[in-house]
Amino acid sequence: MGAMSTSPPDRHRAHEAMRRPDVASRLRAEEVVWLTTVDEQGRPQSSPVWFHWDGTDLLVLSEPAARKVVNITADPHVAVHLEGADAGALVVTLEGRAVVSAVDANRLAAYGRKYRSGFARLDTDQAAYLERFSTSIVIHPTRARAFPST
Repeated sequence: MGAMSTSPPDRHRAHEAMRRPDVASRLRAEEVVWLTTVDEQGRPQSSPVWFHWDGTDLLVLSEPAARKVVNITADPHVAVHLEGADAGALVVTLEGRAVVSAVDANRLAAYGRKYRSGFARLDTDQAAYLERFSTSIVIHPTRARAFPST
């Protein structure tokens, strides 16, 4: 898929790519994405994060003072990519704009359902996790790429 700007027709093509069954399946099922932000000196910072995909945008929760929150507040341009893929598997990368924003209880509940087993692995529960990771970051994709890994 070629480069896409943020004009409305291109956003439409990006969203169509994300609705492809193979891409949508990975966005729903994967546990971790790598979120790349840029600091005030232009250096990229990549962080593995849990996320929830609702078919339109990604929700990432963060500790309020995390560097990614500081970076996004200064520069909302981000890149996201799914964990690496074995040869022949689907590689998915997204670019977009991130905003620190409140989200509704239904979205947080969906995030909680997705990570129920993750909370247990961390020896915590949803309430404690949401208290610690209380900053919501919503990523609105403007460009999507999907291609087979070599």
